[in-house]
Amino acid sequence: MKKATISSLIGLSLFSGAAMAVMDTIPASPEKQATKGTWTQAPYNKWTFRNMGLHPSVMVPRDGDIVAIPEALDPKLAELEFDYQGKTYTVRDAMIGDHTDGYIVVHNGKVLHEEYFGEFTEKDHHMWASSTKSLTGQALGLLVEQGKVDVNAKVETYIEELKGTHFGQRTVREVLNMVTALNYSEDYVNMEPGDFSTEYFRRLGFVAAFDLEAIDPIKDDTPRGLLEFAPFFTQNPDLQPSYKYEYHSPNVDVIGWIISRVSGQPLQTFIAENIWSKLGAEHDAFMMADMTFVAVATGGMNTTLRDFARVGMAMANNGKYNGEQVFSEDWVKDTFALTEEEKLHTARSDYRVDENSPVYDQWLEGYKNYLWVHDSEKGIGSFRGVFGQNLYINQEKNLVIATFSSTPSASNAARETNRPRMAAFEAVANYIK
Repeated sequence: MKKATISSLIGLSLFSGAAMAVMDTIPASPEKQATKGTWTQAPYNKWTFRNMGLHPSVMVPRDGDIVAIPEALDPKLAELEFDYQGKTYTVRDAMIGDHTDGYIVVHNGKVLHEEYFGEFTEKDHHMWASSTKSLTGQALGLLVEQGKVDVNAKVETYIEELKGTHFGQRTVREVLNMVTALNYSEDYVNMEPGDFSTEYFRRLGFVAAFDLEAIDPIKDDTPRGLLEFAPFFTQNPDLQPSYKYEYHSPNVDVIGWIISRVSGQPLQTFIAENIWSKLGAEHDAFMMADMTFVAVATGGMNTTLRDFARVGMAMANNGKYNGEQVFSEDWVKDTFALTEEEKLHTARSDYRVDENSPVYDQWLEGYKNYLWVHDSEKGIGSFRGVFGQNLYINQEKNLVIATFSSTPSASNAARETNRPRMAAFEAVANYIK
């Protein structure tokens, strides 16, 4: 692995506007202390995203022999040039420009390039954020393959507590593809106190909620956790289910609940025993949990960068890695195989309906099983998480690019600096043989 050059580090500091180091003394001075109120904000997130013990968490232990990823290093890759919207970038420029903490490029099972910036190293854990959604989608696929879950059944078939609710009346497929027409807004900026969406984010841990933490559940039945909150979601009065894709995180809480209820295991245990133990991972993982200590299916995973890449390597090979069928082959193939209706759901979404929209996504063909599908025919897609977490998977080229970042703004779709980095993935794919 290669550390950033001095010029790269200077560039990183200038891009982030975060020259101030945080948590750099013991004890840290007040202005440099990361808190639950500032953990998503720059410059604090450079520290908090690799120290997510700030939140409740549960372990996802590794197992078996560590399987090293062999190297076939290409010193030219970081300086590979490409054009995007009239400007020329190198791969490294694009990474630094979007506040990348580390990235790794793996082709045909071998590392072509690996680079870390600032204090982040190959031994540090980093949050996946919503890239966890895609892992949760693949975890459910294992139960579908076993015949334990029917994607065409209603959610209430599996979760008695949601019987008669909006979520309960939705099919598992609608929840997996985020076409549930929730009366909800995934807005990371305009969180008004008391708004329903804000209350959801408080339970997620995105927003500090010390009042909820102080509640004694024996004396007060106020919903403190994500699952207790799920029955309160209602339908958007202006939208019908299965009409268009809307990026709404609460859908994944429900799928995580189904996994736990059907398997009889906490989500983190199911992932550990059925997925993490088969990857030859270098390190244990852990998952951020809500205040009821339920693993956050929609954004809880934390791993090292190489272990993040291992998940992508399995996806690139239709679920197989390390001599193990980690994910269901049929389910991975189904995830990439968009139907015309699924393509239409995405075409109607905010990401595709208007080319002039600030969140327009030129790479997005469809969204299925929580995977962002770029090209269904070539098997190209990505896991994506807020603040710049990305796992690019290209089955045609057997290419995986994993990135962890700590950007100042949450929304990848709306962040201008994210687009050259997305274009860099494509440039690397075009470069390799």
